Amino acid sequence: MVKIIDVDQLFDKYIEGYVYGNIGKVKPEEIENKIPELYVKFGDEKLKELDGKTPNTYYKDYSGKELLECLKEHLKKDVPVSDFLCEALTENPDNEDALCDSLNEDNSEEFILYVMNMLGDMGSKKAAKRYLEFIVWDFGEGVRELATELLSTFAENVKEDVLAQYKDVEGEKKGCLTEILSNCKGDERVFDILVEEFSTHQENIPLYAGYLAKYGDERALPFLTAAIEKEKLSYADFEELRFAIEALGGTYDKERDFSNEKTFKKIKAANDNKTE
Repeated sequence: MVKIIDVDQLFDKYIEGYVYGNIGKVKPEEIENKIPELYVKFGDEKLKELDGKTPNTYYKDYSGKELLECLKEHLKKDVPVSDFLCEALTENPDNEDALCDSLNEDNSEEFILYVMNMLGDMGSKKAAKRYLEFIVWDFGEGVRELATELLSTFAENVKEDVLAQYKDVEGEKKGCLTEILSNCKGDERVFDILVEEFSTHQENIPLYAGYLAKYGDERALPFLTAAIEKEKLSYADFEELRFAIEALGGTYDKERDFSNEKTFKKIKAANDNKTE
């Protein structure tokens, strides 16, 4: 059975021992700079709390399922989860299936986030359909956002599934699917969706103009140009639209007066202070 050990606390003790052993030899600021180096050395220290094994080797003696049960216990008992535990799971490709399977079980969202992050570190695509369920079902915002981020890294692979779900969701869920689709290329269906979402979300121009810029189709230029020509436009929205236009190979050189706009005043004041 894997011990539920606060390895971070053991590292703190290791640092204390180093400090006491180097009183008068090393300045406090030097110790702080050496912490990453000391953490590496700590990983190879044999510790009685880990049955005489090192933090680097202790967890690697267990299966993926055993390590996942250990992770659950850490979270239940509010014991910090060690990087060494997570690394033991992600460095062994054989653990990928166990990690994916655990996402189908009734676990806490905190546990789900840990597992998703580990699968992301492994570059895994196996849980793609489950990630999509996290978005379109009623999971928490953190899980939905991470699922969106992960699916966006291999959007082409899940494009058809995302398009199939798109018409059946609303609000933030539809926004997540739109973000994923913005990472695809050369699909008329996707282009039409991105233009439609931009046109219907003028209250959030920076986000949806950014999606069009990311998609990279210059046919979006007329829609962006029409938006930037509007008189009642904030300085922040103007800058985002101009950026998107330039990202697609266009230009916008028309002079606009934002001298009375709040955001413009703040930016100008900050720039003026830097030059004083």
